[in-house]
Amino acid sequence: MANRWDKTYISKRRLEDKLKYMDGVPYYQGRFLIERESPIDGGVYLGQGQREAIIVDSQKGIQLKKLYEIAKKKASENNKVKKYKVMDAVFETVGEFMKFDEDKAEEIVKEKNAGKDVKINLDCFIENGVGVCRHMALTCGVLIEMFKKDGYVSGKPSVERNSSEAGGHAWCRYTDNNEKSLILDVARGYIGLLENGICAWNYKRPSEI
Repeated sequence: MANRWDKTYISKRRLEDKLKYMDGVPYYQGRFLIERESPIDGGVYLGQGQREAIIVDSQKGIQLKKLYEIAKKKASENNKVKKYKVMDAVFETVGEFMKFDEDKAEEIVKEKNAGKDVKINLDCFIENGVGVCRHMALTCGVLIEMFKKDGYVSGKPSVERNSSEAGGHAWCRYTDNNEKSLILDVARGYIGLLENGICAWNYKRPSEI
């Protein structure tokens, strides 16, 4: 069975009466939807089915800012951030401070009453040190955007997701200015080039298969 890439489409169709569009961009309760080609910071990430609506906001994310400072130290030599160390630093930091724990992540959602498309800040999961693939992918993606905003990298991060007979999955992808794509999949423990990652998951978009 081939991987399906329609999870975002299904989520938009499911919530079409609650979405507002500005210049063709879908918004949910005042925040743009995080999609494959969209920015990450400032947006909200919705599920194919009803679950928490994850807000990603580096301005309000105290824990996210702390992770960024930790990642910057990991990426630094002689107190200067080195571009070639950024992706490994992001991957290592997220893996160190967010452990895969579906049960505890669900407990957080229940505590915040965020199980039915109710917004919850990504910071809640970072603070508790847990998450599943989507929380880890979003954290990687927004950290890379923060590095980019500060001029340390110049490529584009994205949060990707698909599904297969093995279930649904999400990860972060970084495409540099030479169109080389690096996969950061903390949940599955893989960081590496897109073309080398097939053993961990089928990360290729339909147009790349």
